[in-house]
Amino acid sequence: MPVVPLSALREGQEGTVVTIDGGRGCTARLMSMGIVPGKKIKIAGRRGGAVLVSVNGTKFVIGRGLAMKVIVDAGEQG
Repeated sequence: MPVVPLSALREGQEGTVVTIDGGRGCTARLMSMGIVPGKKIKIAGRRGGAVLVSVNGTKFVIGRGLAMKVIVDAGEQG
């Protein structure tokens, strides 16, 4: 079970949020989007340095720096 930053996943890959490696403000912002430990998250696309993610059927664009703070379990995906 590889545990990697969300930013390391490729388009179409999915992972389960393990933790958020950021401060209180960063964590609160991500949690307000539904990005919380235990939640499935999918890379829906990339826009330059930004990452388009899908959580609970809702898509959000987050910056690469923020995506690096979301640590996910990528499971058995290759």
